[in-house]
Amino acid sequence: MDNSHNADKAASGWYIALREDSDDPELRSAFEAWLAQDPQHRQSWQDINATARVMKSVPAMQRRKRQRGVRYGGYVAAMGMAAAACLATVLLVPDLMLRLRADYYAPPGMTRDIRLADGSRIVLAPRTALAVHVTPRTRQIELLRGEAYFIVRHDETRPFSVNAGPVTTTDIGTEFDARTDGSKTEVVVKEGEVHVSARSGLPFEKDLRAGNWAEISRARAATGYQSPDTIALWRTGTLVARDNTIGEMVAALQPWMHARIMVMHGSLMEKRVTGSYDLHHPEESLALIVRPYGGEIASFSPWLAVVSGH
Repeated sequence: MDNSHNADKAASGWYIALREDSDDPELRSAFEAWLAQDPQHRQSWQDINATARVMKSVPAMQRRKRQRGVRYGGYVAAMGMAAAACLATVLLVPDLMLRLRADYYAPPGMTRDIRLADGSRIVLAPRTALAVHVTPRTRQIELLRGEAYFIVRHDETRPFSVNAGPVTTTDIGTEFDARTDGSKTEVVVKEGEVHVSARSGLPFEKDLRAGNWAEISRARAATGYQSPDTIALWRTGTLVARDNTIGEMVAALQPWMHARIMVMHGSLMEKRVTGSYDLHHPEESLALIVRPYGGEIASFSPWLAVVSGH
């Protein structure tokens, strides 16, 4: 995701946290530090507050409409209500539009097991959304966001394919894991074989077998191998790091937490860790990941966990 999108999401988290506990000096200090880190942070904060002001002005608009009988007051008030709805969506239900598109969704901190009519099975990781399109001739899954593990009942007459961003994975009788965040898609095969192709960006076309993985974005395509025993361990509540950056670990933990994780020091994100962590206790796991480097976690509200470091 681009920096502006990340800053907008962070600004939403700060807005909620500050409204809940505006008198907390530690929270205010952490917020000021975040604000000073990047000009984009300040711009996103100004934008979220501008939208909030529109929301607060809606009752006044409605009163003026009643008092003055302004001809276009209804239109203005409607625009204000639309802005208010947008703010509520950004702050309280950021997954709303995605969930409206999805047939299945797994909420934060929970997995979901889906069994299709053809006998295939899909396990959704937390915050994962997908749509299912099944016809007498085809079986198409659209992974809208997140990570899912597929156990496919092979049927030569009806191909089983998973679209994730520009990447299509077609089953050749297999079990595989797919993950996408909108900018990058990863596919790794536990058993059997799949065919992976990219519809846009870098040209990519490859068959993957057990242990093979592919990572594809618009600017890069890479492949490699890992032990099949280590694939999709999230299904058992285990997160394994093998010289991964803290940034990568934070991204892996985020779907398992209700609070948004914010790391105040960018250098901390580049530190590397190795170990096994419990996804069923993500707050404790986050602490275990950052503390060896002096990282500390402050939970200012149910919506925001701030990681500070040296």
